[in-house]
Amino acid sequence: MLGPLREDSPRRIGPYGVRARLGAGGMGEVFLGVHDGGGDPVAVKTVRRDVARDPGFRSRFRREITVARSVAGPHLALLLDGDADAEVPWLATGYVAGPTLSAAVRRAGAMDEAEVRMLGAGLARALAAVHAAGIVHRDVKPGNVMLAADGPSLIDFGIARDSGATPLTTTSRMVGSPAFMSPEHVAGSGRVVPASDVFCLASVLCYAVTGRDPFGDGPVAAVLYRVKYVEADLDDVPDALRAVLERCLVADPAARPAAAELAELLDPGAAGRWPDPVAQHIAEHERELVRVVALGRPLLPGYTPTEATADSRPDLHQLPTQGTDFTPGLHVAPTQGPGLAPPPRRSRRALAVSLAALIVLGAATGGILAWRNKGGTPGGTARGGGSPAARIVAGVDENGGPDASGTVPYGRDVRPAGWKKSWKGKFTGSPIGCSAGRDVVVCRMVDGTYEALSAADGHRMWTLDSGETGRSAGYGPRGQFFMPAGATRPTVYDDTVLLAVGDRLQSLDARTGKVRWETRSGGAHNLDSAPVVVDGLVFAATTAAPEGAELAAYDLRTGVEKWREQLAPQDISNAQKGNFWPVATDGKVVYAVGEDAPRAFRPKDGTVLGTAGGEAVQGVGDGTNSGCGSLRVRGRFAFCTTYVANDDPSGFGDDMVVLRFAAGTLRTQGRVPVDSSLVAGATLTALDDRVITIRRGDEYVESVPDEVVVVSRDSGRPLGRFPLGGKVAQGMSNPVSAPMIDADTVVWADSTTLYTVPMRPDGSLGPLVRTRIPGAPGPTRTPTYDSAPDGVDLRQELVDPQMLPVGGVVHVVYDDGTTVSVPLPG
Repeated sequence: MLGPLREDSPRRIGPYGVRARLGAGGMGEVFLGVHDGGGDPVAVKTVRRDVARDPGFRSRFRREITVARSVAGPHLALLLDGDADAEVPWLATGYVAGPTLSAAVRRAGAMDEAEVRMLGAGLARALAAVHAAGIVHRDVKPGNVMLAADGPSLIDFGIARDSGATPLTTTSRMVGSPAFMSPEHVAGSGRVVPASDVFCLASVLCYAVTGRDPFGDGPVAAVLYRVKYVEADLDDVPDALRAVLERCLVADPAARPAAAELAELLDPGAAGRWPDPVAQHIAEHERELVRVVALGRPLLPGYTPTEATADSRPDLHQLPTQGTDFTPGLHVAPTQGPGLAPPPRRSRRALAVSLAALIVLGAATGGILAWRNKGGTPGGTARGGGSPAARIVAGVDENGGPDASGTVPYGRDVRPAGWKKSWKGKFTGSPIGCSAGRDVVVCRMVDGTYEALSAADGHRMWTLDSGETGRSAGYGPRGQFFMPAGATRPTVYDDTVLLAVGDRLQSLDARTGKVRWETRSGGAHNLDSAPVVVDGLVFAATTAAPEGAELAAYDLRTGVEKWREQLAPQDISNAQKGNFWPVATDGKVVYAVGEDAPRAFRPKDGTVLGTAGGEAVQGVGDGTNSGCGSLRVRGRFAFCTTYVANDDPSGFGDDMVVLRFAAGTLRTQGRVPVDSSLVAGATLTALDDRVITIRRGDEYVESVPDEVVVVSRDSGRPLGRFPLGGKVAQGMSNPVSAPMIDADTVVWADSTTLYTVPMRPDGSLGPLVRTRIPGAPGPTRTPTYDSAPDGVDLRQELVDPQMLPVGGVVHVVYDDGTTVSVPLPG
């Protein structure tokens, strides 16, 4: 939640030692600070140097400090200190240990009326104090509302102004968030009055009780039009609360209640405490604050704060540097974390005693830095013994982590909970889609059922019967895909397994297999169909009859649907069908396959941010292009492979083309220049910031060798070529997994051996290392059956091993169900 400092971050601001980075706004950055003389932590807002060089800025900023100091009242993050004349101007406000309202609603869903009344009454009293000082806040929105254990707090007076003075921001700049503006905002900043804040607060309360923006979404101009003419959507607001909010959402400012009156209107029926999910969210922020202060020094690059004790549950961060939603302002808080019961409120002395006890506990269990992130991966503490290590949150499948890059987002020191030594387990069926996490290895079987083994020792934990065990997954004679019950590949996220089976999206407890919630969804479109998790939401396909498809977002905790957007229209032909499911996320954007090409969606509301074009579109040009059926995201770019027919007279051996797009928008960035001698019969399996791994081989084209090739991502030139398969007896096969990248190591497995190739910091490769896998099944007889009449039956096929590297441990799942877990060599 609290981010590490960057190399160029200040270590001291005025009398405050900087401990962590809270985020960034339009004017500068915000840090967590601790005063030299002690006291509670503060949020310190700094101003960018280029802004500070504006001749008129310092005088405006100096007056801003004076204005903010004049405000006193409940439910406000009060200004404590500031210096407009420092080399880098700054001001400090009280730090609120809790999530923003927007983060809380995204994670736990809309609040009940009683909690919203409590929220509104507190914020209205805060506005009453602001208005009594002659100030208009001007930017009341969910991101400027912090939720703490003792109630809500209104933050960010960076754009507040004295009602009798000129604006502190330039009049040419839009101040506020379109969905939470008033008609006066739209008319011009000079017309904004205290009643404008009341209008905005009513919009915020609509959002809290419905979970959606009151004036809808879409182009800014359309939203502002609806604001100007007061076309708010109040359909789902409870009647009694709606009557109050309607008084605030009128066009005439003079007809709106004052803030103090609004507080009185909201008080009847107000709750006395937050709902449990919100209280748990707040408790996580409080615990993290304790941990960071206990460190006694800044969080440096590569560190992320995590839980301090081995029996605590993990943080829910997917990645330490991705998926964090910073809201500009004096206080900024990210959005993710686990659900834990709130601790009792304590005095400052009790807090100091707790910190001292924490330090002693750290010394006794291997050091207070047990939560330190040594590998630049999601933080945490190893459970079940062993040295402290980062926790596994986002699970790993055959495409790597959530970004589908084939590169595992964990360091070598990360291991599943309780994993101590190599083990061998057994699935009862033939697995064709697996995912591994902190506690389990979960696989879908060819008959559409699911089984879970312990990631610690391989014992069977639970099974899930799809109810359609009479058939096997496969492809019909015309290429149509079939999966019993439409069962998708499972997705492991934290302590949850997510899957769709029988047209029901289900959330299961990873350890017990117990269903937590389920909701209607679509089924698998191909073997890779699987849910994706980002920002407290689960994304899945939902089928629209007949045969269309939509992308839907569901609350991770409750399964409540948040939105849905069309991916493919009804009545499309079989040739147009694809894997209309989400395929990847970079923590900020969710990517899904549409009718013609992949699309990028904003997670919170489904806004389409971009659609891949050019060669990514199926059948572009002369119709020989296959289009992009998936995406792999890495840093600033998204990649896909499409296949273009070559001149081989056999009609086989299509050439692979690697396309590159801007992450987020999917604007075309051209091709990756892979050496032309390597593209025939090639499949891209993984990429990181330096290299791409390619699996080659084509049973129909003898000239294409079976090999793993590692190429430079920048130049496309080969860095290493490694033959596959080895020598096996006549009629036997030695299937090989797709190569992946784990802890700066290229790794793949066959029926006997784990192969690893270290990558040096300069991008060059070290020597190939072969490690025997104890308990591996060895070469298998090549299956022979006639697939012409009925198509391909995956139960009769020999499926390649599925390799699931999870940091320092590699699970390998074989076609016969044998599963072996070994340490990553080196």
